[in-house]
Amino acid sequence: MKRVLIIASILILLVLSACKAENPDNLEKITFNLTYVPNIQFSPFYVGIEKGFFAEADLDVNLVYGNESDFVALVGSKHEKFMIASGEQVLLSREQGLPVVSVANWYKDYPVGVIALKESNISEPNDLVGKKIGLPGLYGANYIGMEALAAQVGLNSEDYELVSIGFTQVESLVSGTVDAVVGYLANEPVQLRERGYEIVVMPVQDYIELVGNCLVTNETTIQNDPELVRRVIKAFHKSLDYTATHPDETFTITQKFVENLSDEVAPVQKKVLQESVALWQLSVESKAEQDTRWTNMMNVLLEIGLMKKELDIQEVYTNEFLP
Repeated sequence: MKRVLIIASILILLVLSACKAENPDNLEKITFNLTYVPNIQFSPFYVGIEKGFFAEADLDVNLVYGNESDFVALVGSKHEKFMIASGEQVLLSREQGLPVVSVANWYKDYPVGVIALKESNISEPNDLVGKKIGLPGLYGANYIGMEALAAQVGLNSEDYELVSIGFTQVESLVSGTVDAVVGYLANEPVQLRERGYEIVVMPVQDYIELVGNCLVTNETTIQNDPELVRRVIKAFHKSLDYTATHPDETFTITQKFVENLSDEVAPVQKKVLQESVALWQLSVESKAEQDTRWTNMMNVLLEIGLMKKELDIQEVYTNEFLP
């Protein structure tokens, strides 16, 4: 009888151990704070979850969407650990005393550009003199990109008029509300061409190297749990690589996470994904190149008055955890 009880106990323990191994609660729960709304631009995170790349790193990932400045405040105050943020937000936040740190570049190129209809006869930045330029508002990557491009070609704020139009760049441009718009290279140009419009695109990256979107944490997380940061970045890079090399499967996976991503819009959205991948940082840049991007970004912010003092670039980002 005792032998039967012992065998039964062992079997129960084996079953419980198996259940524990399959239980996602056994993984470390983390939250990725993403700006904007569920969108194909965030497909690497969906791929990482669906393909189990985060789980392989013992991570149970939750995705939250919202306002970039709110998330930077949360990460900087240690209420959250990870987010995707644009380079200028990292610099602006550190100047305000929030100890956020970029630990991995997502975009190798600044993903913003000025877009005009070909019929407008705007073909270069100097043609923007006296024009109305639409952008979501006087904030964020679109605004910074516009000001950086203008400064590089010798334009000043009196040479053109910036018009806040929200995220209606395509409609505002084709309706003639504005003469040109500032938008993401992987989004608005794709939509306009798909509608049959001939356009001219002036990428900011053609005029100055700036820091695009990056994976951001805070100094406390780096100091107290460097292994967590390393696991997150390793899984993130694996997800990026898989997304870049499996676009069709990526789209199918993304449909599970993003509403209204039907097969009807597949051609356009797959093109958006293709253009996005072209902007991603899929290999590690040299430190000198990264220093240049961060210094350029800081100088732009200083020139337009959003920053008041210089920062030590070496405290703004780190390559310590890159695979």
